[in-house]
Amino acid sequence: MKAIRMSRTGGPEVLEHIELPDPVPAAGEVLVRAQAIGVGRPDVLMRTGVYRWMPPLPAIPGAEMAGRIEALGPGVSGLHRGQPVLVYDIRRMRCYAELAAVDASAVTPLPEDASLDDAVSIPNYQVAWALLHEAARGIRVRRVYVNGAAGGVGSAVIQLCALAGLTVIAGAGTAEKCAFAKAQGAHGAIDYSREPVVEGVLEATGGAGADLVLDHIVGPRFTDNLKMLAPMGMIVSFNMLGGFPQDDLFREMRQHLAKSPAVRCFTMHSYDHDPEGRSRVLSGVLDLFARRAVRPPVHRRLPLAEARRAHEMLDRREVLGKLILSP
Repeated sequence: MKAIRMSRTGGPEVLEHIELPDPVPAAGEVLVRAQAIGVGRPDVLMRTGVYRWMPPLPAIPGAEMAGRIEALGPGVSGLHRGQPVLVYDIRRMRCYAELAAVDASAVTPLPEDASLDDAVSIPNYQVAWALLHEAARGIRVRRVYVNGAAGGVGSAVIQLCALAGLTVIAGAGTAEKCAFAKAQGAHGAIDYSREPVVEGVLEATGGAGADLVLDHIVGPRFTDNLKMLAPMGMIVSFNMLGGFPQDDLFREMRQHLAKSPAVRCFTMHSYDHDPEGRSRVLSGVLDLFARRAVRPPVHRRLPLAEARRAHEMLDRREVLGKLILSP
């Protein structure tokens, strides 16, 4: 089979397009032939060597794949050859390949008429669903600010907010990305490369502030989020692409004590030992896809051999929606 493998960490150049023996499913595993492979931020974290759940090298990156079952390992029941499925495996990766042998628990059956190109975006909507309905538990959410809103998760957040009747303000780094976010359903968009975010969010919310701030960048100015937070509001950090804040977070929270602010760090790995919770999130998202209530925006489809190019596009932050590799 053709696959993308990395033997060292670094830039996109570490991704090698190679030929490997076809995998054989072990007990409890399923062999899936890929039709669509998702490219996401966890893949970049793995490529650069900062992924907390880093596998030993050499390794095949990729946590998202939609395709059909090629073979079943011993002991697997309830699935059959030729069945369309989604593979979502953020613990073991290995999806940048024509074939992947994965644990049956990482496989979700799909309807026979499902669009596999759409299905590979289901994990983005799982993250978005969990952010809005699980990580934000305990607060009343009416107004949401999400930064990096033009990517796969950000656009999914916008669509889910629109479905729920929530006011959502998008943050993005270019005018093109802001226009894209509005096309997904954002009520307003702030180009944070040119505009002050705090003032923009307060203006867009009539001075009330955001009940929920979804931040996957963090960075030195992370505590500025507290200035645009509504009373009893919450900030959820679901990645940290910009590094740690420069100011003491707890000290700054105490400076905004009258708002009773909350900060939560979130990862989908919270469900690694909570299959019931993961199933709850997945069920909510599958219902939306079954009703065609959401439609994932696809930035581009590239051949598997061009995985390096896909990562270069991610590194340049020029992706609007989802990047897909086709075997």
